[in-house]
Amino acid sequence: MEALINLFWAKYADLHGAIGRQDLATIAKLDAELDPLLEAIFSTQARDQASVLIQFRFALKLLKEEADDRGCVRRNVHLMQMLVERYLAGGKADEAQASDAEGSEIANIEDATVDGFLDDAVLNRLSQRVMVVTPGYRILYTNDTNASRFAISREQLIGKHVAEFVGLHCFRNEFKSAVDRCLEGKSLPLTYAVDLDGEIVVMRCRMSPFALSPSKPACALVVMEEEADRRRRPAA
Repeated sequence: MEALINLFWAKYADLHGAIGRQDLATIAKLDAELDPLLEAIFSTQARDQASVLIQFRFALKLLKEEADDRGCVRRNVHLMQMLVERYLAGGKADEAQASDAEGSEIANIEDATVDGFLDDAVLNRLSQRVMVVTPGYRILYTNDTNASRFAISREQLIGKHVAEFVGLHCFRNEFKSAVDRCLEGKSLPLTYAVDLDGEIVVMRCRMSPFALSPSKPACALVVMEEEADRRRRPAA
């Protein structure tokens, strides 16, 4: 476990170095590597008191490091609560609840997009950002959550080229090829970093082929989640 923790902090330091350089590609890469490390650290069942203390000390240090970001605090409090449930309360209710919530969102998306049908009412209730991208890389559909992130109306988003919102560099180097593979019939993940009004945001996406009808060309259904904002520049 100590090796995992040391690796996490090494990558965490590299991440903040990349933030200082505004190196978006490295930020996205490192951010994608940090969450699996967190999961591995907190999912490990400690076999002795020393290992339990190591996990709690790691959780406390993480809370302190990210205390100025509410998104990270909520996540870190949940992780701490998970340790308390495991070792002091003898249960895993929070883990089950989080798993059920995530599974429910995925199920709602699948139900709301079945057979080329877009259930707008359901999609607008989701916390995840959803959009449909055409073979010409233009936005055919967006839910309210996605539009609100850009502080514009859905009507203003529809028909726009996605490069306007993910950035030309990201579009050319990552997003375009992912959409192309999706249009070929592949479902795939994509993680990228984008600068929104001076704030570096890391997006984790799931892309899957989607067709409004058999007679129309396939599009890409893109479901996006904004990661806990550990990309912010640390306080001086």
